[in-house]
This record gives sequence, C-alpha cells and structure tokens, in this order.
Amino acid sequence: MIKKFLIFSVIGLGITLAFYFYKQTAPANTPAPIKQADQKQADISKDPPKIVSTKPDPLEDNIISATDIVEITFNRPLENVGEFKSRIEPQIVYKVELSGDRKTARIMPAKPYQLGTTYTLFINPDTKFDGVGEWKQDKMFHFKTITYRGV
Repeated sequence: MIKKFLIFSVIGLGITLAFYFYKQTAPANTPAPIKQADQKQADISKDPPKIVSTKPDPLEDNIISATDIVEITFNRPLENVGEFKSRIEPQIVYKVELSGDRKTARIMPAKPYQLGTTYTLFINPDTKFDGVGEWKQDKMFHFKTITYRGV
C-alpha cells in the first residue's frame, strides 16, 4: 500500500513539474519587447525634417574658399537628389550629390566661386523627404568667399 502511494506521489509530482516547466517555456501571447534601437528609429521617424548640421559650421555668415563644398545634413533622408530644391544667388552653376544615407546634400560649384562675393543659398519648401513629403519651410544661408588682396 505504501509502495503504491509513493509511486502515485512520484508520478503526480512528475506530472506537476512537467506542466510547470511547460508553462514557463511556452511562448506567451504578449508582444515582443521593442528593442531600444527600434524605439529610437520609431522616434526619429516621427520627427519633422530639420537641419542638424552644416559644413562649414556654422554656414551662416561664414567665409569659405572659392572651391569649398557646402554640406547640409538633415535628420531625415531626402527622397532623391532631384527633390533637393535649392538655388544660389548670385546665380551660379552647381551640382548636388547626396550621401549614401541621403541625409547630406553636398553642393559643389561647377566653377570656383567668385572671390570676395556674398552668396545666398536657398533651400526651398518643396524639398521632399522620405515618408514626409514636402518640407514646407524656407531656409537660407549667407556665406562669403575670401577676398583676394594680391601678393
């Protein structure tokens, strides 16, 4: 009688432990926790487009050489190079390239800037960003080129 009791007790304990461990390792119906990197990316995706840096820094009222490349870096990727709507006054011919992540626009003059001249770079409100559409704000920077004073 005692042997039967011990056998049934051991079997019962075994079944109870098996059920307990099964419940501990079974996947729960709760969503997986959001990784910190995913959360940061989600927060960034909600941010409106803005300029985070320029090169040279600061660009406003800076003096640059005649061959300097101006860079504008945003917190969001631009749609493509054709959607970076800009102009420079006085009017010059220039080329725009985007970085690999499309967040930085590199503005390169076709010919060197004229020495001793003040330029204004306009970034137009119809500039488009991935997932956001148009920027809808005007931004302008004034910069000067070095003056040649002779040797």
